[in-house]
Amino acid sequence: MENYFLTPEHFKTLSYRLLEQIEKKGTAYRGILCPLRGGFYLSYFMSQHLKLPLYYIEISSYSGREQLEFQIGLKPDLAEGYFLLCDDIYDSGNTVRKIHDMYPHVDFDTVCLVSKMDVPDVMIGELVEEEQWVDFFWEVM
Repeated sequence: MENYFLTPEHFKTLSYRLLEQIEKKGTAYRGILCPLRGGFYLSYFMSQHLKLPLYYIEISSYSGREQLEFQIGLKPDLAEGYFLLCDDIYDSGNTVRKIHDMYPHVDFDTVCLVSKMDVPDVMIGELVEEEQWVDFFWEVM
């Protein structure tokens, strides 16, 4: 099976698709939580269009293609309320669950550019095959 490659043009298409879903929902968010590195591009896009502040969290569980234990660096304090959590991929769901566990007082709407599974509580730009490795344009520049 070939890798899935997300081009800049397709990123823009998926981002606007997600923006439309968010705007239809009509939630008043306090800000956007951006998991670095993967969530940066989508979070920045949403921040610009929704005029919301960005909060960065350093969280990683991958080294290359190998999934490891979570490494957490920068972790912002978030006030109670609704935040938008933007990430590049929903793979196993571990990152999203970990972030939710870290902020039990915060309500999140989660958006991901691509997902390997259909998840009812996550707004997804596009589903990809579970076995596919996803490469994003910002990773191969």
